[in-house]
Parts: sequence; C-alpha cells; structure tokens
Amino acid sequence: MMSKILVAVDGSKHADKAFEFASYLAKKTDADLLILHVFEELGNIGYSISKEIERDDRKMLQRYQARAKKALAHTNVGVIESRGSDAAEEILKTAKNEDIDTIVVGSRGIGKTKEFLLGSISYKVSHYANRPVIIVR
Repeated sequence: MMSKILVAVDGSKHADKAFEFASYLAKKTDADLLILHVFEELGNIGYSISKEIERDDRKMLQRYQARAKKALAHTNVGVIESRGSDAAEEILKTAKNEDIDTIVVGSRGIGKTKEFLLGSISYKVSHYANRPVIIVR
C-alpha cells in the first residue's frame, strides 16, 4: 500500500510526465505527494546568474505545487527544496528521511550532465533505492 509518494522535478518534459503520473498515482491510492527539487550547486558562474537560476527554479517549483494542490484537493501535498551536486543522492536521502513508499522520476532531466540512454539520475536512483522506483518516459 502506498501512503507517501516522492516525485523529483526539474522542469524538463520528463519531469512533467513523472509529475503527472505521480499525481495520478497519489489520487488513485489516496497517498500523500511530496515534490522534490534539487538546486544544483553551480560553482563559480557568478552570483547574479546563480540567484536568477535559483529564483526561476523556485517559481517552477511553486507552479508544480499549485498544479498538485488543484488536482489533488483531498491529498496532502508537500514541497522540499534540497541543495547538492548529486541529485540522485539527494533524492535517495529525502526518500529515506521522509519514509517514502514510492519514488517517481523522469527518465531524463535537464541537469548539467546529459546521458545517452537512461539519465544518470534515474539510473542511480533505481539502482540504489531500497523502495520501489517508477521511471516515467
């Protein structure tokens, strides 16, 4: 039985699809939905550029939250902002800390590294998670 679903989002089309599926799953199972965004540590790209990216990411995360609350009126929806250079590790850590039943991720994202087949983040999460992981294409 699912009671808590974690979906990781980054604004990519694959994250959008993962979000839609996680929302559907939460609605069908009456599970809580937790939306996670990992703010990538971008190094020395400049303070103003870094702040602009962070502001855009927060707006994106607020849009996901608003969509979830509208679609899932009777479901608890939460948002977590995390910071790190390894999004997969942050997803796994959050899943453990929040006692998540199921993790939903897109097959590829828009992170700094782009992989050819399965995204490096979704691959790592599915490989190391000790709970079900759903990868959405």
